[in-house]
Amino acid sequence: MASTIPSTATAAAGNRSVSDLYGSAVASLTARNPGLQGVDAQIRRDDARLSVLGRLANVLDDVRSVAGTLAASGLKLVPQVDGKAVDARITATGAAAGTHKIEVKQLAQAQQLSTVRMPSATTPIGSGAPTVVKIDTGAGTKTIRIGAPDNTPQGIAAAFKAAGVDAALASTDKGVVLSLAGQPGAANAMRIGVTGDPALQALLTWQPPAHGTVTQTRAAQDALVNVDGKAVTSAGNKLAGAIAGVTLDLKAVGTGTVTLAGDSADKGSAIARNVKAFAAAVNALPARLAALKTGDAAGDRMLAQAQDQVGRLMAGIDPAALAAIGVSAKNGRLAVDDATLNAAIAADPDRVAKLFANGGAGLADKVGTGIAQQLATGGTIANEATAVTKDRDALADKKTRLTQAVNAQANALVQQYTNAGANSLFGMMNGGRPPSAFDFLA
Repeated sequence: MASTIPSTATAAAGNRSVSDLYGSAVASLTARNPGLQGVDAQIRRDDARLSVLGRLANVLDDVRSVAGTLAASGLKLVPQVDGKAVDARITATGAAAGTHKIEVKQLAQAQQLSTVRMPSATTPIGSGAPTVVKIDTGAGTKTIRIGAPDNTPQGIAAAFKAAGVDAALASTDKGVVLSLAGQPGAANAMRIGVTGDPALQALLTWQPPAHGTVTQTRAAQDALVNVDGKAVTSAGNKLAGAIAGVTLDLKAVGTGTVTLAGDSADKGSAIARNVKAFAAAVNALPARLAALKTGDAAGDRMLAQAQDQVGRLMAGIDPAALAAIGVSAKNGRLAVDDATLNAAIAADPDRVAKLFANGGAGLADKVGTGIAQQLATGGTIANEATAVTKDRDALADKKTRLTQAVNAQANALVQQYTNAGANSLFGMMNGGRPPSAFDFLA
């Protein structure tokens, strides 16, 4: 590089701390390392794919849940909820008509931790030396590796997110604060151990009862619920089994009533409502999948395959039989004619119900089972997630090796720069010699 450094700048460099010099060298060497830049780009690609796969799984699981409700209830039961404390879905066999009293005394919640305030999202924290963060919870241990140039609040938050930890930066009038959230449930309270850079140890360590600089802003806790007079505890806010065949979605502290109404009470409207709910879930699928597209060929291909799979499952039911009850299937969508459906239910409710739920042979049975197979271990989505995770882990290892090489280069330059005597780079500069490449890096 054709440049010179003014004497005032040289003097200022001589007064910089070794930590500052090391951090500057690492940042500059990293920016000039095409291998690291390429690996970082591939890691970001894999993170985006994993995010799409996770959201795809959630979308498909919504459809599977509705299909499972129909299969479990045979379309002849529908949950009715009074109050804002709870919602309810039939998700398994065994549900029966009846009324249940629910009291939500406490919702499950995740622990939240906050660091001390830092100057900005891009301010380097510590020297950039390789650092290992281990987060222990009741679900196991997550290991996170941080080194320059990722030793900024922004880089630390990204590293936590990549490891599956909910991390966010909150801006204040004087800087930023890093917040970490765990999983709901008392057993999932976090303990954070840090080895490596002392500055990151001071920033991130959380080992109660010892108190460091991290603050707990919300404690992890279980949900406490009373169902028909029986106390129930849950690590999450979805509670299955407290009412046979029903999953309760806990919404707020308070009371409510869940009534499972059968067709003997509401003259077939449960079947009609369930058919329409299933059609609505299936019809919303194309738009929900389209919203997940990112332009990444592999990710978009997986979305198209998911839609095609649902379409093939729906094509397995006799279209004439569906048409006879007012339901038509075309291009992966279901159209429902209310008048024809209601007339078919009035004439033969069991016949209508069996088209959707019939011991695995109905439309809802097949769609629910087919989606469950995609989501299960060994299914297409699970296999893709495993492959992408494996690729990302390999890239992370490669990045670690490249980062270690950069750190070694930076350390060697710092040692050369700070050696005492006329033979050091600093001595050479004081003697009027041209500045070294390191001075441009730093």
